[in-house]
Amino acid sequence: MKTNGLLKEDHLYLSDQKKLNNFPEQLAWMPRSSEILLSGTIIYGDDLQTLEGYISIREGTIKEIGTEKVDADLEGIVCPRFVNAHVHVGDSAFKDPPFLPLSDLVGPGGLKSRLLEKTPRDLLIEGMRRSLQDMAATGTFAFADFREGGEQGVKMLLEAQQGLPLTSRILGRPQKEETKIPKECWGLGISSTRDHELELLERAVAEARRAGQVVAIHAGEAGNDDIADALRLEPDILVHLNRASQDDLEAVAKAGISVVVCPRSNLMTGVGLPDVLKMLDLGITVGVGTDNVMLNSPNMFEEMQLLAKALLHDDRQVFKMCTLNGAKIMGIDQRTGSICVGKEARVMVINRRSNNLWGSQGPLASIVRRARPSDIVAVF
Repeated sequence: MKTNGLLKEDHLYLSDQKKLNNFPEQLAWMPRSSEILLSGTIIYGDDLQTLEGYISIREGTIKEIGTEKVDADLEGIVCPRFVNAHVHVGDSAFKDPPFLPLSDLVGPGGLKSRLLEKTPRDLLIEGMRRSLQDMAATGTFAFADFREGGEQGVKMLLEAQQGLPLTSRILGRPQKEETKIPKECWGLGISSTRDHELELLERAVAEARRAGQVVAIHAGEAGNDDIADALRLEPDILVHLNRASQDDLEAVAKAGISVVVCPRSNLMTGVGLPDVLKMLDLGITVGVGTDNVMLNSPNMFEEMQLLAKALLHDDRQVFKMCTLNGAKIMGIDQRTGSICVGKEARVMVINRRSNNLWGSQGPLASIVRRARPSDIVAVF
Protein backbone atom coordinates (compact mmCIF):
# COMPACT_ATOMS: atom_id res chain seq x y z
CA MET A 1 0.00 0.00 0.00
CA LYS A 2 1.57 3.29 -1.09
CA THR A 3 1.58 6.08 1.48
CA ASN A 4 3.52 8.85 -0.21
CA GLY A 5 2.33 11.76 -2.29
CA LEU A 6 -0.38 14.39 -2.17
CA LEU A 7 -4.12 14.26 -2.60
CA LYS A 8 -5.21 14.39 -6.24
CA GLU A 9 -8.73 14.81 -7.56
CA ASP A 10 -8.50 11.36 -9.16
CA HIS A 11 -7.30 9.60 -6.01
CA LEU A 12 -9.06 8.16 -3.04
CA TYR A 13 -7.47 9.36 0.17
CA LEU A 14 -6.37 7.20 3.05
CA SER A 15 -4.67 8.78 6.00
CA ASP A 16 -3.72 7.97 9.53
CA GLN A 17 -4.28 10.44 12.37
CA LYS A 18 -0.65 11.54 12.41
CA LYS A 19 -0.83 12.61 8.79
CA LEU A 20 -4.24 14.20 9.29
CA ASN A 21 -2.73 16.52 11.87
CA ASN A 22 -0.94 18.12 8.89
CA PHE A 23 -3.90 17.67 6.57
CA PRO A 24 -3.85 17.92 3.61
CA GLU A 25 -0.19 18.66 2.87
CA GLN A 26 1.01 15.24 4.05
CA LEU A 27 -2.00 13.21 3.02
CA ALA A 28 -1.40 9.63 2.00
CA TRP A 29 -3.08 8.42 -1.15
CA MET A 30 -3.89 5.41 -3.23
CA PRO A 31 -4.96 5.36 -6.87
CA ARG A 32 -8.76 5.19 -7.11
CA SER A 33 -8.41 2.18 -9.37
CA SER A 34 -6.83 0.17 -6.53
CA GLU A 35 -9.04 -2.14 -4.49
CA ILE A 36 -9.07 -1.41 -0.78
CA LEU A 37 -10.31 -4.05 1.67
CA LEU A 38 -11.47 -3.04 5.13
CA SER A 39 -12.43 -5.73 7.62
CA GLY A 40 -13.75 -6.04 11.14
CA THR A 41 -17.06 -4.88 12.57
CA ILE A 42 -19.01 -3.08 9.83
CA ILE A 43 -21.72 -0.59 10.83
CA TYR A 44 -23.83 -1.64 7.89
CA GLY A 45 -26.87 -0.39 5.97
CA ASP A 46 -29.38 2.37 6.57
CA ASP A 47 -30.47 0.73 9.84
CA LEU A 48 -26.85 0.69 11.10
CA GLN A 49 -26.67 -2.96 12.07
CA THR A 50 -23.34 -4.56 13.01
CA LEU A 51 -21.80 -7.14 10.67
CA GLU A 52 -18.53 -9.04 11.10
CA GLY A 53 -16.95 -9.06 7.67
CA TYR A 54 -15.36 -6.79 5.09
CA ILE A 55 -16.07 -4.12 2.51
CA SER A 56 -14.34 -3.66 -0.83
CA ILE A 57 -13.77 -0.14 -2.15
CA ARG A 58 -12.93 0.58 -5.79
CA GLU A 59 -13.17 3.84 -7.71
CA GLY A 60 -14.24 5.56 -4.50
CA THR A 61 -17.35 3.37 -4.26
CA ILE A 62 -18.38 0.47 -2.01
CA LYS A 63 -18.37 -2.42 -4.47
CA GLU A 64 -18.85 -5.41 -2.19
CA ILE A 65 -19.77 -6.32 1.37
CA GLY A 66 -19.20 -9.84 2.67
CA THR A 67 -18.74 -11.99 5.74
CA GLU A 68 -15.71 -14.04 4.63
CA LYS A 69 -12.26 -13.58 6.12
CA VAL A 70 -10.02 -11.54 3.82
CA ASP A 71 -6.47 -10.27 3.76
CA ALA A 72 -7.51 -6.71 4.52
CA ASP A 73 -5.56 -3.48 4.19
CA LEU A 74 -7.01 -2.22 7.48
CA GLU A 75 -8.98 -3.78 10.32
CA GLY A 76 -11.18 -2.23 12.97
CA ILE A 77 -14.68 -0.82 13.31
CA VAL A 78 -15.71 0.40 9.87
CA CYS A 79 -18.47 3.01 9.96
CA PRO A 80 -19.91 5.95 8.02
CA ARG A 81 -18.35 9.35 8.49
CA PHE A 82 -20.24 12.29 9.99
CA VAL A 83 -22.43 14.94 8.46
CA ASN A 84 -22.32 18.24 10.36
CA ALA A 85 -25.74 19.58 9.40
CA HIS A 86 -25.38 23.07 10.89
CA VAL A 87 -22.20 25.03 11.42
CA HIS A 88 -20.86 28.58 11.21
CA VAL A 89 -17.22 28.13 10.20
CA GLY A 90 -16.89 31.85 9.50
CA ASP A 91 -16.54 32.41 13.25
CA SER A 92 -13.32 30.40 13.51
CA ALA A 93 -10.90 33.30 14.05
CA PHE A 94 -12.22 34.25 17.51
CA LYS A 95 -12.90 31.22 19.68
CA ASP A 96 -14.24 30.85 23.23
CA PRO A 97 -15.75 34.26 24.01
CA PRO A 98 -17.05 35.18 27.48
CA PHE A 99 -20.27 33.58 28.67
CA LEU A 100 -22.93 36.02 27.47
CA PRO A 101 -26.65 35.93 26.72
CA LEU A 102 -27.44 34.62 23.24
CA SER A 103 -28.46 38.02 21.86
CA ASP A 104 -25.24 39.61 23.10
CA LEU A 105 -23.18 36.85 21.50
CA VAL A 106 -24.71 36.37 18.06
CA GLY A 107 -27.65 38.78 17.74
CA PRO A 108 -27.61 41.88 15.51
CA GLY A 109 -24.84 44.17 16.78
CA GLY A 110 -23.59 41.48 19.16
CA LEU A 111 -20.05 40.35 19.88
CA LYS A 112 -19.86 38.08 16.84
CA SER A 113 -20.85 40.77 14.33
CA ARG A 114 -18.38 43.24 15.87
CA LEU A 115 -15.55 40.72 15.67
CA LEU A 116 -16.40 39.84 12.06
CA GLU A 117 -16.26 43.51 11.11
CA LYS A 118 -12.79 44.13 12.54
CA THR A 119 -11.06 40.81 11.72
CA PRO A 120 -8.94 40.94 8.52
CA ARG A 121 -10.08 38.83 5.58
CA ASP A 122 -6.95 36.66 5.54
CA LEU A 123 -7.41 35.73 9.20
CA LEU A 124 -11.08 34.88 8.63
CA ILE A 125 -10.11 32.56 5.76
CA GLU A 126 -7.30 30.96 7.76
CA GLY A 127 -9.70 30.30 10.62
CA MET A 128 -12.23 28.71 8.26
CA ARG A 129 -9.62 26.50 6.64
CA ARG A 130 -8.31 25.31 9.99
CA SER A 131 -11.84 24.41 11.08
CA LEU A 132 -12.45 22.54 7.82
CA GLN A 133 -9.20 20.64 8.29
CA ASP A 134 -10.31 19.81 11.82
CA MET A 135 -13.63 18.50 10.51
CA ALA A 136 -11.88 16.14 8.10
CA ALA A 137 -9.46 14.97 10.79
CA THR A 138 -12.30 14.24 13.24
CA GLY A 139 -14.41 12.14 10.88
CA THR A 140 -16.72 14.64 9.17
CA PHE A 141 -17.01 14.60 5.38
CA ALA A 142 -19.98 16.93 4.75
CA PHE A 143 -21.28 20.11 6.34
CA ALA A 144 -24.00 22.73 5.93
CA ASP A 145 -22.76 26.23 6.64
CA PHE A 146 -24.83 29.34 7.40
CA ARG A 147 -22.75 31.94 5.59
CA GLU A 148 -22.86 35.61 6.47
CA GLY A 149 -21.26 38.38 4.44
CA GLY A 150 -23.13 38.06 1.16
CA GLU A 151 -21.20 37.19 -1.98
CA GLN A 152 -17.83 38.00 -0.41
CA GLY A 153 -18.60 35.76 2.54
CA VAL A 154 -19.40 32.87 0.22
CA LYS A 155 -16.20 33.46 -1.75
CA MET A 156 -14.16 33.33 1.46
CA LEU A 157 -15.61 29.95 2.40
CA LEU A 158 -15.03 28.54 -1.09
CA GLU A 159 -11.45 29.79 -0.95
CA ALA A 160 -10.93 28.21 2.47
CA GLN A 161 -12.38 24.89 1.27
CA GLN A 162 -10.33 24.71 -1.92
CA GLY A 163 -8.54 21.38 -2.27
CA LEU A 164 -10.11 19.81 0.82
CA PRO A 165 -12.10 16.56 0.39
CA LEU A 166 -15.28 17.86 2.02
CA THR A 167 -18.81 18.19 0.68
CA SER A 168 -20.38 21.55 1.52
CA ARG A 169 -23.87 22.98 1.37
CA ILE A 170 -23.73 26.77 1.69
CA LEU A 171 -26.76 28.65 2.97
CA GLY A 172 -26.53 32.36 2.15
CA ARG A 173 -28.10 35.10 4.24
CA PRO A 174 -30.05 38.09 2.87
CA GLN A 175 -28.11 41.36 3.11
CA LYS A 176 -30.17 44.38 4.19
CA GLU A 177 -32.69 44.98 1.37
CA GLU A 178 -30.98 42.56 -1.00
CA THR A 179 -32.97 39.31 -1.14
CA LYS A 180 -31.07 37.37 -3.79
CA ILE A 181 -28.29 35.13 -2.49
CA PRO A 182 -25.15 34.11 -4.43
CA LYS A 183 -25.62 31.48 -7.12
CA GLU A 184 -23.00 29.26 -5.43
CA CYS A 185 -25.36 28.78 -2.47
CA TRP A 186 -27.38 25.63 -1.99
CA GLY A 187 -30.03 27.62 -0.23
CA LEU A 188 -31.15 30.51 1.93
CA GLY A 189 -30.10 30.54 5.60
CA ILE A 190 -32.10 32.89 7.83
CA SER A 191 -31.35 33.84 11.40
CA SER A 192 -34.38 34.21 13.70
CA THR A 193 -37.37 35.83 12.01
CA ARG A 194 -37.31 38.40 14.82
CA ASP A 195 -34.02 39.73 13.36
CA HIS A 196 -35.59 40.84 10.06
CA GLU A 197 -38.71 42.44 8.65
CA LEU A 198 -41.07 39.62 7.69
CA GLU A 199 -41.78 41.20 4.31
CA LEU A 200 -38.06 41.09 3.46
CA LEU A 201 -37.89 37.42 4.44
CA GLU A 202 -40.94 36.60 2.34
CA ARG A 203 -39.26 38.16 -0.68
CA ALA A 204 -36.02 36.32 0.05
CA VAL A 205 -37.82 32.99 0.35
CA ALA A 206 -39.72 33.62 -2.91
CA GLU A 207 -36.41 34.43 -4.63
CA ALA A 208 -34.84 31.23 -3.29
CA ARG A 209 -37.78 29.13 -4.45
CA ARG A 210 -37.55 30.62 -7.96
CA ALA A 211 -33.88 29.65 -8.01
CA GLY A 212 -34.66 26.10 -6.84
CA GLN A 213 -32.87 26.62 -3.52
CA VAL A 214 -33.76 25.24 -0.10
CA VAL A 215 -34.75 27.41 2.86
CA ALA A 216 -33.40 26.97 6.39
CA ILE A 217 -34.26 29.10 9.43
CA HIS A 218 -33.02 29.38 13.02
CA ALA A 219 -36.09 29.14 15.25
CA GLY A 220 -37.09 28.39 18.82
CA GLU A 221 -33.61 28.97 20.23
CA ALA A 222 -33.99 31.82 22.75
CA GLY A 223 -37.78 31.48 22.89
CA ASN A 224 -40.64 30.08 20.84
CA ASP A 225 -42.06 33.42 19.71
CA ASP A 226 -40.34 33.18 16.30
CA ILE A 227 -41.53 29.66 15.42
CA ALA A 228 -44.94 30.61 14.01
CA ASP A 229 -43.43 33.16 11.61
CA ALA A 230 -40.76 30.63 10.62
CA LEU A 231 -43.44 28.06 9.82
CA ARG A 232 -45.36 30.59 7.73
CA LEU A 233 -42.31 30.86 5.48
CA GLU A 234 -42.61 27.09 4.78
CA PRO A 235 -38.91 26.21 5.24
CA ASP A 236 -37.27 22.91 4.44
CA ILE A 237 -35.11 22.96 7.58
CA LEU A 238 -35.43 24.47 11.04
CA VAL A 239 -32.42 24.78 13.33
CA HIS A 240 -32.50 24.43 17.15
CA LEU A 241 -36.19 24.31 18.31
CA ASN A 242 -34.99 23.76 21.87
CA ARG A 243 -37.82 26.04 23.10
CA ALA A 244 -40.50 24.45 20.93
CA SER A 245 -43.77 23.37 22.53
CA GLN A 246 -45.67 20.17 21.78
CA ASP A 247 -47.95 22.12 19.44
CA ASP A 248 -44.92 23.64 17.69
CA LEU A 249 -43.33 20.24 17.11
CA GLU A 250 -46.60 18.76 15.88
CA ALA A 251 -46.86 21.59 13.36
CA VAL A 252 -43.27 20.97 12.23
CA ALA A 253 -43.96 17.25 11.83
CA LYS A 254 -47.21 17.88 9.92
CA ALA A 255 -45.37 20.20 7.52
CA GLY A 256 -42.65 17.59 6.90
CA ILE A 257 -39.87 19.96 7.94
CA SER A 258 -36.48 18.56 8.97
CA VAL A 259 -34.80 19.77 12.16
CA VAL A 260 -31.13 20.19 13.06
CA VAL A 261 -30.29 20.28 16.77
CA CYS A 262 -27.11 21.73 18.30
CA PRO A 263 -27.11 20.72 21.99
CA ARG A 264 -23.56 21.78 22.90
CA SER A 265 -24.28 25.25 21.57
CA ASN A 266 -27.54 25.39 23.50
CA LEU A 267 -25.68 24.55 26.71
CA MET A 268 -23.07 27.21 26.04
CA THR A 269 -25.71 29.94 25.54
CA GLY A 270 -27.94 28.69 28.38
CA VAL A 271 -31.11 28.45 26.31
CA GLY A 272 -32.08 24.88 27.23
CA LEU A 273 -31.83 21.56 25.40
CA PRO A 274 -34.13 20.32 22.62
CA ASP A 275 -36.67 17.53 23.18
CA VAL A 276 -35.07 15.18 20.67
CA LEU A 277 -37.11 12.17 21.79
CA LYS A 278 -40.37 13.99 21.15
CA MET A 279 -39.15 15.10 17.73
CA LEU A 280 -38.29 11.54 16.75
CA ASP A 281 -41.55 10.17 18.16
CA LEU A 282 -43.39 12.60 15.87
CA GLY A 283 -41.49 11.27 12.85
CA ILE A 284 -39.33 14.36 12.30
CA THR A 285 -36.02 13.81 10.51
CA VAL A 286 -33.47 15.12 12.99
CA GLY A 287 -29.86 15.92 12.13
CA VAL A 288 -27.05 17.30 14.28
CA GLY A 289 -24.78 20.32 13.99
CA THR A 290 -21.96 21.81 16.04
CA ASP A 291 -23.10 25.43 15.36
CA ASN A 292 -20.73 28.39 15.84
CA VAL A 293 -17.05 27.49 15.87
CA MET A 294 -16.52 30.44 18.21
CA LEU A 295 -18.48 28.43 20.79
CA ASN A 296 -17.64 24.78 19.97
CA SER A 297 -15.16 22.74 18.00
CA PRO A 298 -16.67 21.04 14.92
CA ASN A 299 -16.08 17.66 16.61
CA MET A 300 -19.11 15.44 16.11
CA PHE A 301 -17.88 12.83 18.62
CA GLU A 302 -18.51 15.33 21.40
CA GLU A 303 -21.97 16.14 20.06
CA MET A 304 -22.85 12.43 19.98
CA GLN A 305 -21.78 11.89 23.56
CA LEU A 306 -23.97 14.69 24.86
CA LEU A 307 -26.94 13.50 22.83
CA ALA A 308 -26.59 9.90 23.98
CA LYS A 309 -25.97 10.61 27.66
CA ALA A 310 -28.27 13.56 28.26
CA LEU A 311 -31.07 13.43 25.68
CA LEU A 312 -31.51 10.08 24.00
CA HIS A 313 -30.43 6.70 25.38
CA ASP A 314 -30.45 5.15 21.91
CA ASP A 315 -26.99 4.70 20.40
CA ARG A 316 -28.20 3.62 16.97
CA GLN A 317 -30.57 6.58 16.64
CA VAL A 318 -27.90 9.06 17.80
CA PHE A 319 -25.39 7.73 15.27
CA LYS A 320 -28.03 7.83 12.53
CA MET A 321 -28.78 11.47 13.35
CA CYS A 322 -25.09 12.30 12.92
CA THR A 323 -24.66 10.39 9.65
CA LEU A 324 -27.57 9.27 7.46
CA ASN A 325 -30.11 11.81 8.75
CA GLY A 326 -27.68 14.62 8.09
CA ALA A 327 -27.13 13.26 4.59
CA LYS A 328 -30.91 13.21 4.04
CA ILE A 329 -31.23 16.82 5.17
CA MET A 330 -28.42 17.81 2.80
CA GLY A 331 -29.95 15.82 -0.07
CA ILE A 332 -27.04 13.41 -0.51
CA ASP A 333 -28.38 10.28 1.18
CA GLN A 334 -28.90 8.40 -2.11
CA ARG A 335 -25.15 8.35 -2.66
CA THR A 336 -23.67 8.45 0.83
CA GLY A 337 -24.43 8.55 4.58
CA SER A 338 -24.43 4.79 5.16
CA ILE A 339 -22.42 1.73 4.16
CA CYS A 340 -24.28 0.09 1.29
CA VAL A 341 -23.11 -1.42 -1.98
CA GLY A 342 -23.08 1.28 -4.64
CA LYS A 343 -22.73 4.23 -2.29
CA GLU A 344 -19.65 6.43 -2.06
CA ALA A 345 -17.08 5.10 0.39
CA ARG A 346 -17.27 7.97 2.87
CA VAL A 347 -16.17 5.77 5.76
CA MET A 348 -13.71 5.74 8.63
CA VAL A 349 -11.92 2.96 10.49
CA ILE A 350 -11.91 3.10 14.29
CA ASN A 351 -9.26 1.31 16.38
CA ARG A 352 -11.23 -1.02 18.64
CA ARG A 353 -8.00 -1.99 20.43
CA SER A 354 -7.09 1.54 21.48
CA ASN A 355 -6.66 2.15 25.20
CA ASN A 356 -9.93 4.06 25.11
CA LEU A 357 -12.03 1.39 23.35
CA TRP A 358 -10.39 -1.80 24.64
CA GLY A 359 -12.98 -3.77 26.61
CA SER A 360 -15.93 -2.44 24.62
CA GLN A 361 -19.09 -4.53 25.00
CA GLY A 362 -20.73 -3.03 21.91
CA PRO A 363 -18.93 -1.29 19.02
CA LEU A 364 -21.75 1.09 18.14
CA ALA A 365 -22.32 2.09 21.76
CA SER A 366 -18.61 2.75 22.23
CA ILE A 367 -18.37 4.89 19.09
CA VAL A 368 -21.32 6.99 20.20
CA ARG A 369 -20.55 7.33 23.91
CA ARG A 370 -16.78 7.02 24.19
CA ALA A 371 -14.82 7.29 20.95
CA ARG A 372 -12.74 10.34 20.13
CA PRO A 373 -10.72 11.51 17.12
CA SER A 374 -7.52 9.83 18.37
CA ASP A 375 -9.28 6.47 17.92
CA ILE A 376 -9.54 7.01 14.14
CA VAL A 377 -7.14 4.83 12.17
CA ALA A 378 -8.07 6.11 8.71
CA VAL A 379 -10.68 8.09 6.85
CA PHE A 380 -11.83 7.56 3.26
